[in-house]
Amino acid sequence: MPMPGAIYSAAAITVVAASLVMMAGHGRSPARPPVEVGETEYEVLSACLTDIFTGPRHEERVGKDIVKIIVVNMTKSDEQDHPWLDGNGQPIPWEETAKSLQEKAPSLQRTTIDAFREVNAQQASLRPSFHMVINYELLDLNQLYSIPWGGDWWGMYYKRFPGSQGIMTLSRVGFSADGTQALFYFSNRCGGLCGGGSYVVMEKRDSHWVIGKEIEMWVS
Repeated sequence: MPMPGAIYSAAAITVVAASLVMMAGHGRSPARPPVEVGETEYEVLSACLTDIFTGPRHEERVGKDIVKIIVVNMTKSDEQDHPWLDGNGQPIPWEETAKSLQEKAPSLQRTTIDAFREVNAQQASLRPSFHMVINYELLDLNQLYSIPWGGDWWGMYYKRFPGSQGIMTLSRVGFSADGTQALFYFSNRCGGLCGGGSYVVMEKRDSHWVIGKEIEMWVS
């Protein structure tokens, strides 16, 4: 996962601003839908983030100076966060994305993919129901609007959220028919040219959720 950089150009700030506006729904906080993330979804997300930020390889993956995870308080699907386009700038059909995921993760079940697609048809609000050793904070996008655009925007952001990894968005979690496999998408933006998005396949082994496969989709 890309972590914070140090220098950001005006062009880079513009790119970040555009990304955040897209995340926020064209500059306005979306109305909270009457949909909530399930407890098992929190178990999956918590297990993954705990491994990434405190697991055996956490220093190699994210560095050792992250003390708090900042997560946007509304879920974002892969398509809402970073629409996939073909060489002509047209949206890639979901069936092609599903086929690509199975090619990159052969153990990924089609029922898991279909469940992911279905559950992410609508955004949901996130509650402080994660179970992690590392501290975390749910971020309302209105908090970002109070940071003036332009200049050293990310510098001001990290002054407000010191020791954070940036701005993370999470999708809802889709489960296989037997409940032993899960799929979700997450992205992290940490600077003008610092960020990335991935699908994560989680497997339930001995009653515990573990990362089965990470599929990187974009990086900047």
